[in-house]
Amino acid sequence: MFIPVETVPYVRLAKRLFRGRGHLRAVADDEEILCPDERTSSRPAIFLPGQLDRVTGTPSESSREVEIAAVTSPESFHSATIAYHISDAALVDGSVYVGHHRHFVADKALFANVASGPRHLTSAALASSFYGTKYFCHWLVDDCTRYLLAEASGQPLCLRTPYSHRQQYQAYLKQDWTPTERARIDHLVVYRDFDQNSLKKKRYEVLRDRIRERFPSKGGERFVYIRRGRSGTPRLIQNEDSIIDALVKRGFVIVDVVSDSLEQILATLVDARIVVSLEGSHIGHCAVAIPKNSGLLLLQPPDRFSAHTRGWAECMDIRFGFVVGATGANGYQFSYAEVLRTVDLMMRSIANGHILAA
Repeated sequence: MFIPVETVPYVRLAKRLFRGRGHLRAVADDEEILCPDERTSSRPAIFLPGQLDRVTGTPSESSREVEIAAVTSPESFHSATIAYHISDAALVDGSVYVGHHRHFVADKALFANVASGPRHLTSAALASSFYGTKYFCHWLVDDCTRYLLAEASGQPLCLRTPYSHRQQYQAYLKQDWTPTERARIDHLVVYRDFDQNSLKKKRYEVLRDRIRERFPSKGGERFVYIRRGRSGTPRLIQNEDSIIDALVKRGFVIVDVVSDSLEQILATLVDARIVVSLEGSHIGHCAVAIPKNSGLLLLQPPDRFSAHTRGWAECMDIRFGFVVGATGANGYQFSYAEVLRTVDLMMRSIANGHILAA
């Protein structure tokens, strides 16, 4: 019996009442392991003594204990990358439905004004993810790398994203992120692909090579401060001018994600030796641009400390470090003296190939 695609969520809800919530693994016809579980050693993050004592909170999806453990652990466990092959799936308003299972991908609010009718796809593979449709950095780090898997398995299935740089990035990365709103898919591949394993590393290298093909190195090395400004979620640095003044005196150049073009940003980052910036999704530019054996030093707000960047930075052979600030009346404050000391630590660590004591 033919069921209009817009009614699929309601049919699934009825099935769920009798059969339970359902799981992707249970509805899959086949489970293909693309990369097995792995354990890797991690180089220590670079930071001064006492920094972790300042951490008071994290993003809502995590906890202080989890993030501190992630940033200090000497070993990392990476779950397998798995492709689940499913039949007769439907994409409706940001979710994939198959039988009584709903695979949530994107917030329904992104699809409030769907104008096009449903497509019929014989074979497709899901490139988009929940965090990738919500955070720019996750789109570059997770979804653009997953796209490489998807194009090898079938037509990449991409959902809406709100990012202003998407059109340019898809040209630089040789990807097509034209969104599909609603669809029926005869054969769909859905991936479990969220850890920094060796397969992810190979895909990072593909993206980085494509960026460097478009923005070749000019030789030499640059020290870069990325100014976030008022882009994204408000997260201001009260004494940013003092920090910038101190870094400029040390030879840093300033990149502004609000006023500079994407071409300017990437052309600068491809020769970066060390990048300093406030923690945030704009750091995603570094994931596809800065070279191996460079350093990424994040200014971490004490109330939203995150270790996420350490994972992909280590996977891409980038040294990771941080300075934790303090909460002020109108934003955050960071000691420029601590920033400079941590930059020195990072430089010495990169030069010597190991971490040195503060």
